[in-house]
Amino acid sequence: MLPEVLHNLFRKPATVKYPYERVEPPEGLRGKPAIDRERCDGCGFCADVCPAHALTLDDKTKKPRIQLTRCIFCGECVGICPRKAIRFTKEYELATYDKREAVSE
Repeated sequence: MLPEVLHNLFRKPATVKYPYERVEPPEGLRGKPAIDRERCDGCGFCADVCPAHALTLDDKTKKPRIQLTRCIFCGECVGICPRKAIRFTKEYELATYDKREAVSE
């Protein structure tokens, strides 16, 4: 056991001191979904395929809204959008004290 202790004593730590040190998220991370309002035509395909019913269409503008508290980050909405108006960002820190802040418009 002593050789193992000595071997690990001088090694670099395997973890980072989060949140004081942050690492760059990897490519392909399914972070917070973002909607490009300019590209969206309000077809509603994204709301139809959402298995968690996290996407709803606004009654007035016919643009989607994402309830992040319900979203399971499956990517169905990103894949079905014909105008590529929905994409995943690298933002992954989504904790909040107020549920009203957990809506992506």
